[in-house]
Amino acid sequence: MLIRDGEWTLFSSDIRAGRYVWSRRNADGSVTFRTDTHCDAVIDQNTAQRNLSGSGWKGDWHMVASIPKNIAWHSGVVEAQSQGDDKFVSRWLNNSDNRAWRTKEGRV
Repeated sequence: MLIRDGEWTLFSSDIRAGRYVWSRRNADGSVTFRTDTHCDAVIDQNTAQRNLSGSGWKGDWHMVASIPKNIAWHSGVVEAQSQGDDKFVSRWLNNSDNRAWRTKEGRV
Protein backbone atom coordinates (compact mmCIF):
# COMPACT_ATOMS: atom_id res chain seq x y z
CA MET A 1 0.00 0.00 0.00
CA LEU A 2 1.44 3.38 -1.03
CA ILE A 3 1.00 6.39 1.21
CA ARG A 4 1.11 9.66 -0.66
CA ASP A 5 1.38 13.34 0.19
CA GLY A 6 0.70 15.02 -3.15
CA GLU A 7 3.53 13.97 -5.44
CA TRP A 8 5.52 12.53 -2.52
CA THR A 9 5.47 8.80 -1.60
CA LEU A 10 6.27 7.55 1.89
CA PHE A 11 9.66 5.82 1.69
CA SER A 12 10.18 4.91 5.37
CA SER A 13 8.90 5.87 8.80
CA ASP A 14 9.79 5.60 12.46
CA ILE A 15 6.59 6.36 14.33
CA ARG A 16 8.26 6.33 17.77
CA ALA A 17 10.81 8.93 16.67
CA GLY A 18 8.24 10.86 14.64
CA ARG A 19 10.48 10.65 11.56
CA TYR A 20 9.04 10.18 8.07
CA VAL A 21 11.09 9.97 4.86
CA TRP A 22 9.32 10.76 1.59
CA SER A 23 10.54 10.36 -2.00
CA ARG A 24 9.64 12.01 -5.29
CA ARG A 25 10.76 11.15 -8.81
CA ASN A 26 11.84 14.22 -10.79
CA ALA A 27 11.32 14.86 -14.50
CA ASP A 28 15.01 14.09 -15.23
CA GLY A 29 14.71 10.66 -13.56
CA SER A 30 16.49 11.60 -10.36
CA VAL A 31 14.89 11.07 -6.97
CA THR A 32 14.52 13.68 -4.23
CA PHE A 33 14.05 12.71 -0.58
CA ARG A 34 12.38 14.79 2.11
CA THR A 35 12.51 14.04 5.84
CA ASP A 36 9.76 15.24 8.15
CA THR A 37 10.37 15.11 11.88
CA HIS A 38 7.57 15.85 14.32
CA CYS A 39 8.95 17.90 17.19
CA ASP A 40 5.79 18.59 19.23
CA ALA A 41 6.75 16.14 21.99
CA VAL A 42 10.25 17.67 22.37
CA ILE A 43 8.79 21.18 22.48
CA ASP A 44 6.22 20.13 25.10
CA GLN A 45 8.91 18.44 27.23
CA ASN A 46 11.20 21.48 26.96
CA THR A 47 8.37 23.83 27.96
CA ALA A 48 7.48 21.69 30.98
CA GLN A 49 11.12 21.46 32.08
CA ARG A 50 11.63 25.21 31.54
CA ASN A 51 8.54 25.95 33.69
CA LEU A 52 9.81 23.67 36.48
CA SER A 53 13.44 24.82 36.47
CA GLY A 54 14.55 27.46 38.87
CA SER A 55 15.69 30.84 37.67
CA GLY A 56 19.07 30.65 39.39
CA TRP A 57 22.31 29.48 37.82
CA LYS A 58 24.09 28.26 40.96
CA GLY A 59 25.90 24.96 40.71
CA ASP A 60 28.20 23.27 38.25
CA TRP A 61 25.87 21.93 35.58
CA HIS A 62 22.57 22.94 34.00
CA MET A 63 20.72 21.37 31.11
CA VAL A 64 19.83 24.38 28.97
CA ALA A 65 18.40 22.83 25.79
CA SER A 66 17.10 19.74 24.08
CA ILE A 67 17.40 20.08 20.30
CA PRO A 68 16.28 17.46 17.75
CA LYS A 69 19.23 16.11 15.73
CA ASN A 70 18.02 17.41 12.38
CA ILE A 71 17.68 20.96 13.72
CA ALA A 72 21.02 20.82 15.54
CA TRP A 73 22.77 19.73 12.34
CA HIS A 74 21.04 22.10 9.91
CA SER A 75 21.36 25.12 12.21
CA GLY A 76 25.13 24.71 12.52
CA VAL A 77 25.01 24.03 16.28
CA VAL A 78 26.70 20.61 15.97
CA GLU A 79 29.53 22.00 13.84
CA ALA A 80 30.01 24.98 16.16
CA GLN A 81 30.03 22.71 19.22
CA SER A 82 32.60 20.37 17.67
CA GLN A 83 34.83 23.35 16.84
CA GLY A 84 34.48 24.84 20.32
CA ASP A 85 32.61 27.90 19.05
CA ASP A 86 30.76 28.64 22.28
CA LYS A 87 29.83 32.15 21.08
CA PHE A 88 27.84 30.76 18.14
CA VAL A 89 26.08 28.19 20.34
CA SER A 90 25.24 30.84 22.97
CA ARG A 91 24.00 33.29 20.33
CA TRP A 92 21.85 30.58 18.72
CA LEU A 93 20.39 29.41 22.06
CA ASN A 94 19.73 32.98 23.24
CA ASN A 95 17.90 33.87 20.01
CA SER A 96 14.18 34.11 20.78
CA ASP A 97 13.40 32.17 17.56
CA ASN A 98 15.00 29.11 19.21
CA ARG A 99 13.22 29.38 22.58
CA ALA A 100 11.30 26.14 21.94
CA TRP A 101 14.55 24.18 22.36
CA ARG A 102 15.50 25.83 25.69
CA THR A 103 14.91 23.94 28.94
CA LYS A 104 16.04 26.79 31.23
CA GLU A 105 15.30 30.52 31.31
CA GLY A 106 18.02 33.14 31.31
CA ARG A 107 20.97 33.73 29.04
CA VAL A 108 23.61 31.17 28.16
